[in-house]
Amino acid sequence: MPQRSRSQAGRQPRKTPKAQQYEPVHFSDAVVSELHSTSRPGKAELLVQVFAHAAAAFAAEDYREAIRLGDQAKHMALRSQSIRELLGLAHYRAGNWREASKELAAFRRISGSIDQNPVLADCYRALGRPDKALELCDEVDVQTAPPPVYYEGAIVAAGALGDQGHLDEAIARLEGLDVRPTTAQEHHVRAWYALADLLERRGRFTLAREWFEAAAAAAPELTDAAERAVRVGDG
Repeated sequence: MPQRSRSQAGRQPRKTPKAQQYEPVHFSDAVVSELHSTSRPGKAELLVQVFAHAAAAFAAEDYREAIRLGDQAKHMALRSQSIRELLGLAHYRAGNWREASKELAAFRRISGSIDQNPVLADCYRALGRPDKALELCDEVDVQTAPPPVYYEGAIVAAGALGDQGHLDEAIARLEGLDVRPTTAQEHHVRAWYALADLLERRGRFTLAREWFEAAAAAAPELTDAAERAVRVGDG
């Protein structure tokens, strides 16, 4: 499932009538098998249909409808990791931190996966639990996690350290990443933006502006880095 940091997660859901207007998502055989194996007796086919519409609503950023349909699917398959993951991410995108944390914790428990640890950790940050956020981020291992997941974990961990007032430690956490890759990908740009934000908070304005400018140049539509660079420069 796609991820997004809390700083970009507060957009309101699109006001659209029904998820049935979206093209239903076609799942892989593995997902269909997982849904069938966890569904209540006699509900498997209906479950796949409902969850396909929930996933379509999520893809269209209609998080309210994704949550409504995801809840229906969950009642047909309480142990489905796919449903819990989508529900958690939909609540997260809608800014429902407590509900998101419950669903993502269930996903983590059922699946054994730590791929959504950074998102779950960001929920705990929003709920005033930076200590718990750091604990979850520390579970993400650079040797085994995909780079986007590892970088997101570092970004959230740095944010949690910043929440606690440990700005130098937060900056060091991000500077310990490979922030000068040969080819920048989205997770690199997100790390640059987070690093620039922390540097600005620390009063290191020149370096903050440089990282904001780098983020703006690499992916101008991803963040408001261009505007932040101007404001840092004016300050």
